[in-house]
Amino acid sequence: LKQAEQGKVKSYVQDIALTNNTKRTEVSESNPRANNIYGHILRWSPKGGNHADSGFKWDIFLLAGNPLKYPNDLRKGTSNINVENMFNSPDGLKFDKFGRLWIQTDGKYSNKGDYEGMGNNQMLCANPITGEVRRFLTGPIACEITGIAFNEDYTTMFVGIQHPGENLANSHYPNGGNSTPRSTIVQIRKKDGGVIGS
Repeated sequence: LKQAEQGKVKSYVQDIALTNNTKRTEVSESNPRANNIYGHILRWSPKGGNHADSGFKWDIFLLAGNPLKYPNDLRKGTSNINVENMFNSPDGLKFDKFGRLWIQTDGKYSNKGDYEGMGNNQMLCANPITGEVRRFLTGPIACEITGIAFNEDYTTMFVGIQHPGENLANSHYPNGGNSTPRSTIVQIRKKDGGVIGS
């Protein structure tokens, strides 16, 4: 994604992940779907950029969803969700110093029913100015993607892969063969040594 800094993303903009809520029965402006199995992300900014102020403005940055399974109702998600980047249960969020929003998921990876075609848990990158969302990585079977850190010049990223093979799913991550699955920290660098996400 293009860098989002160019003076348009203020450092005081905040996002919150509403991972999912299968027990929701009522809708509201900030929670527009009953039985919200896919989750969504809200963003807000305090009045005048002052976190001590009680006033703020907010909007829905995205509704996660499944446009493959439900192309004609709110379950498809917002317009920035498509069959190439669809996901459920946004959980971990982090803005990098360039203003890009990194989204990590902790949701259903069955690829069945409501989750058909969604794949394993994943990490995505979003441009908060344009709303564009792209998948960055997909985790191994039955894991959660959690935790993100960068080195000082943003040429190396560290990402947590938690509990692969959860509930005795058939996983041998990361060593393959007949090894027991285990959690890891993955180090990611670009082949050209450039900034991650550029």
